[in-house]
Amino acid sequence: MNTSIENNIRKAITKFKPILLNQMDGVRLMRRTDTKFVFPVVHLPELLNSVTDLYYMVEIENEREQIYKTTYFDTNDYMMYHMHHNGKLNRHKVRIRKYVYSNQEFLEIKNKNNKGETIKNRIENQQKHHQKIGECAFSKRFIGKYTPYDPELLSPTLGNNFIRLTLVNKNLKERITLDYKIKFTDLKYNNEIISNDTCIAEIKTDRDNRLSSPFITQLNKMRIKSMGFSKYCMGLALLNPEVKNNIFKQRLRTITKQ
Repeated sequence: MNTSIENNIRKAITKFKPILLNQMDGVRLMRRTDTKFVFPVVHLPELLNSVTDLYYMVEIENEREQIYKTTYFDTNDYMMYHMHHNGKLNRHKVRIRKYVYSNQEFLEIKNKNNKGETIKNRIENQQKHHQKIGECAFSKRFIGKYTPYDPELLSPTLGNNFIRLTLVNKNLKERITLDYKIKFTDLKYNNEIISNDTCIAEIKTDRDNRLSSPFITQLNKMRIKSMGFSKYCMGLALLNPEVKNNIFKQRLRTITKQ
């Protein structure tokens, strides 16, 4: 990402009124529907400027560009990855995510059910070392409760870091995350790739919300189409020679050509 794009993003960011974490209890959307869009980050300033008056921007410790660090876990044969690759519903992702500026770290489980809903459960992470997630009794019970996987058979497979902006609709029925400067690291092969020119937008709404999204309206005006996208699957497909990736090839091209 070049300096002028970064400067334009930061100028756009300052125009939003802030919302703090303790003001967001009504819009956590742990059970929701998601719509994702992937586009060149050069379009991000225009998108932000078009919705300044309709959304708040999350601010933590006086920072709006939040740094996220994530470790994903899977079985030795990458069962969770292949469930997603093969289009299976009622699938899961298991990860530890660190929210750098708030200094919080959570063990999170995302479940995509057979109704197309995303359900997220999380607990504060009590395990300092990520190598064996099944060694912590608390984590073990949590994973056993919300997934069909044996925690002792899960190991870290992929890491990613990125910057996130979070918008909250002023009606408090919609939350949007905008991720860019994404780095993927394969934790088995110790190789990595950085995607500086791609932005991933995810529009998250309450499953019963029927209100239209001004952000999606603007995306449509700019002819940016929705696209299914999993950071875990894309990172692994880009870096890991053991996994099949034929279903994801078009999406991989979208990332690598930007």
